[in-house]
Amino acid sequence: MTHIHVAVAATALFGITVPLGCSSHAESIASKRPIPVKVKPVVASGDVALARYSGLLEPAARVDLAFRVGGYVEMLGQVTGDNGKRRALEEGDFVEQGSVLSRIRSADYAQKVATARAGISQAHAEVTLADAELGRARKLFESSSISKSELDAKLARSDSAHANLEAASARAGEAGVALEDTVLKAPMSGVILSRELEIGTLVSPGRVVLTLADISSVKAKFAVPEALVEKLSVGSPLSVQVGGERDSKAAGRVFDARVTRIAPSADSKGRVFSIEAALPNPNGTLRPGSVISVRVPEATLSQTSLSVPLSAIVRAPRDPRGFSVFVIDGDGPRGKARIQDVALGEVLGNAVTVERGLDLGQRVVTVGATLIQDGSDAVVIP
Repeated sequence: MTHIHVAVAATALFGITVPLGCSSHAESIASKRPIPVKVKPVVASGDVALARYSGLLEPAARVDLAFRVGGYVEMLGQVTGDNGKRRALEEGDFVEQGSVLSRIRSADYAQKVATARAGISQAHAEVTLADAELGRARKLFESSSISKSELDAKLARSDSAHANLEAASARAGEAGVALEDTVLKAPMSGVILSRELEIGTLVSPGRVVLTLADISSVKAKFAVPEALVEKLSVGSPLSVQVGGERDSKAAGRVFDARVTRIAPSADSKGRVFSIEAALPNPNGTLRPGSVISVRVPEATLSQTSLSVPLSAIVRAPRDPRGFSVFVIDGDGPRGKARIQDVALGEVLGNAVTVERGLDLGQRVVTVGATLIQDGSDAVVIP
């Protein structure tokens, strides 16, 4: 049986009449099927007053630690593990201020200290000899046994000996500081965030090997547009929800906080302002790097402004720099999608204000806007 006979038999069997050239006809039928979309009404910007902003938790203080001198690592700091045994420091360990975190081989620097001290002893001897010769020269000059130039030579030698002693003392002090710098100590109490060294590692001066953070309190850091930053001030209340970490005891919890810092200028790329709010963290349950969601009660614009979800915005077909939305007229489950040019204002959380082009209550397509065209049949799904 040929393909055409199979098609005819199938249509006869199911009582469907399909003319020849059915492929193009099926495509036209499919093209007329309504496209499922989701819609939301245009609302007053005051209805999105509790705007959400995403951000991160950062430690209250963070220090990158490096050796001032170079050498081979010969020791790592020790802590007591869960099994009661001593072990090397690892990421996540808490250390007290002044604790030894690491040490590089100090033999070379100890030798430099010994050499510098020997230089001091030699300089002391030269000073003693020069001072003695100067004393004798003064007595001889008083008895007119030597000339003034000879006395001046002895005085200059004494001054030089004293200068050499000071230089030797300075070199000894520098060598002593270098020896002390072979030991890396914690400048504050905190948690080890990263450790980039092992015993035997050759480290160079200035290379960051440990990162220490004070997480007794953390900062909720997020960014807001200019329209909102003008309404905030230090002390403004916020609601911070922490989540995203399955192993975090604080996952999903909501904390009340207040603004502690507002950036004086906007970010050069996003044109948004950085906001910080302090959160107490005495038990360490809030972990730096956690994703947060911040609600800002003050994010209320003028009630005369309208807003739509950001997902409803598409590029205007007639203006590459403009924006549009698809509108479904009426309130029924079906309708035609109509493209509507809009003028946008400030971004407010997941919404954007509309300065003109829409009316309060109009339904705009928020899901499926990329699948429809002007005049397309659409069916609204919940």
